[in-house]
Parts: sequence; structure tokens; C-alpha cells
Amino acid sequence: MPTLTHPFDPETFYELTEDGHIRVSKGDAEGFFTREGVHVSGAIRHADPQLCVWVGNNPGDANQQMKEGATTINAKRSDPRA
Repeated sequence: MPTLTHPFDPETFYELTEDGHIRVSKGDAEGFFTREGVHVSGAIRHADPQLCVWVGNNPGDANQQMKEGATTINAKRSDPRA
């Protein structure tokens, strides 16, 4: 499952749970949040919503699906000297 340590608070750990919530832990305290950063339960009541989105929508997540009709673009950087 995707995990991330908060860059400004390295003791705070964000982890995607099997039920799709984000578990935020710091020491012995923990809290559970939606992928948008809304508190669900637990002693920790505040989380960084951007990190919740990042962990919850990690491209490596097997639960993430590409939207129907989405297009993948492979672009190469052109050489301005050419």
C-alpha cells in the first residue's frame, strides 16, 4: 500500500489502508481520513489534505483505474538548436 512521510514533519506517517482510508500516525497516536483529508476517526484530527490526495491516488495503486476515453501522450522534448 502507498505510504509517505510528511516532508515538514518526518515523524508523521501517511498510509493508504485496504478500505481506502488514509491512516495518519505520529508516535502512538493515529487518525483515519478520507482521500480528500476529511477526518473519519481517531485521536489525530488534522491531516495535510494534499498528502491524503497524493497517497490515496498514488499511480502505483492497483485500485486506480484509467478513465474511459483517456489518452496517454508521449512527448519528446525538441532540441531548439535543430
